[in-house]
Amino acid sequence: METKTVWRFFTIAQWEEENKWLNQMAQNGWHLVRINFLLRYVFEKGSKGEYIYKLDLPDNIEYRDNELSYRDFLTECGIDIVCEQKQWLYLRKKSSDGPFDKKDDLFPKLIMCNKAYSYAIDTLTKLLRYFAILLVLFILALNILDQPTIKNILKGMIMGVGIGAIWSIAIVWVPLLNNLRKKMNKLVSEIAIKH
Repeated sequence: METKTVWRFFTIAQWEEENKWLNQMAQNGWHLVRINFLLRYVFEKGSKGEYIYKLDLPDNIEYRDNELSYRDFLTECGIDIVCEQKQWLYLRKKSSDGPFDKKDDLFPKLIMCNKAYSYAIDTLTKLLRYFAILLVLFILALNILDQPTIKNILKGMIMGVGIGAIWSIAIVWVPLLNNLRKKMNKLVSEIAIKH
């Protein structure tokens, strides 16, 4: 069977764009097989428009506790889990079974946006924890060692880790979280207008 590999990057805030892109690929007859490293998408040639795709981000605790029942529920609904990447599930079903959501239903979008925001905050918290642990280890090593050359190297590492953490937050996380917050506010406004 013919396969195709595409390198593409989407942020947490771009799940709708990723969804749309996967469905465009399916319309052209390329069906998702797997994703590696959140960048490398592998597709298999098939019938044009045979499947539709949707990304899902289940509540981590709820999903872990009820994973089998959730998978059974998806199977009963005719939905396959194509692959999992981190906590994201890549779902697909036959196009003939109809769409995943109603087009005008804003609540699922708001829920997904909220999940993505929580996921981003959790990921940032974990990264900051790792940065803090590295800093503590470097500072401890700095205080234990007596050799000036090694102390200078460790001081440089401490500066590198600290600057890396600050740049990571400023360049990646602040814009990403702002983007998600704007999406949530827009959806809440649209829901308020509708109801």
